[in-house]
Amino acid sequence: MNNTRARPGFALVIVLLLMAVGSALMVVALNESLTGLASAQTGTLQRHALVAAESEAWTTLHGLQAAALRGAPVGRFSETSRTIGDLTLIATVDKVDNSNVWVVAVATIRWSAAVARHRVGLSAFIPGDSADLLLRLVPERGWAELF
Repeated sequence: MNNTRARPGFALVIVLLLMAVGSALMVVALNESLTGLASAQTGTLQRHALVAAESEAWTTLHGLQAAALRGAPVGRFSETSRTIGDLTLIATVDKVDNSNVWVVAVATIRWSAAVARHRVGLSAFIPGDSADLLLRLVPERGWAELF
């Protein structure tokens, strides 16, 4: 007697099982690729938000007049907000005392389902006899500790 006809579906089951395992591996690989892509997009958006916030802070600081700041009362000096496409920039200038100014810029980028936000703070000293501002950059963590 020939035993090969006793299990005719065995090869088919093995082939289907291998196809299922192969498909599962492909799904896992595709999911890892998509996760990596989303992570890379988020990192890129974070870097763009950082650059935008730094640029806005420096632009705001360079637009300030030391004479106007000297005569201004302590407190909020100015606040600006603008939107460029998916990018929203907000810059605030606060006079802390008679010789110190804080400039805070926040950049928010909304792209697809991802949102990146970065905040940068600059501290500036208002000299009593000069029109120049002496700058000191405050990192984000140091800024968070100030409030």
